[in-house]
Amino acid sequence: MTPRNGNTTLQPRRLAIQYGRKKINYDLSYSSRKTLAIDVHPDLSVVVTAPKDTADSAVKEKMQKRASWIIKQQRFFENYLPTIPPRRYVSGESHRYLGRQYRLRVHKGDEDTVKMARGQINVYLTNPKDKIRIKPLVVNWFRQRSEIVFREIFESVVAKAVRYGIEADDFEIRRMRNRWGSCTREGRILLNPDLIIAPKMCIEYVIVHELCHLQEYNHSPKFYRLLKKNMPDWEQRRERLNACVVN
Repeated sequence: MTPRNGNTTLQPRRLAIQYGRKKINYDLSYSSRKTLAIDVHPDLSVVVTAPKDTADSAVKEKMQKRASWIIKQQRFFENYLPTIPPRRYVSGESHRYLGRQYRLRVHKGDEDTVKMARGQINVYLTNPKDKIRIKPLVVNWFRQRSEIVFREIFESVVAKAVRYGIEADDFEIRRMRNRWGSCTREGRILLNPDLIIAPKMCIEYVIVHELCHLQEYNHSPKFYRLLKKNMPDWEQRRERLNACVVN
């Protein structure tokens, strides 16, 4: 079927609207769907999927009506993953774990290992002069902790989400540049190991957020209604998460 605007191709097109001083670019494509969908992605791109017979003017009118929401979503993604400064992995450096700051201390030990005790992340080296060993030991320790903590929280929130028809078997830990978590179109939940710096209440929020995407793969009003049902205080948790900047 040919769109009413005369465009004979169904390939995505780049268009834009002006909203105040803000220019919103969007990629428009057509499908057999019956309603128009607007999705804002983590990279801040806007994708519009319209029924095949939709005129450009109708799309632009809908975009103007949703412009405020689109900008809000873009700002949300801009702040979703705070910048984490480069770590030097030296004794005395501060590292955050589950919302609290801990000092990294390097000691001589019988084996190369990491243990947390007395408010410190203690790195034990058989050769304390071998500084190059510190980073992989600490990174691996955080990774192991994220696997344990995320698993505990995931199983807890999934058990509660079942009442809303949400089911999930597992998750993957994957480092991502701009996200704490993600849900793929194939239904895989991905969690960034850096999320271990946040308090447990924030980790719960990220997991619930991604679980809701299993039912609503967008950030539509329907998605937020589902999120509200699962976690009434999600906005406060998100604000706390956005404040998780490592000093």
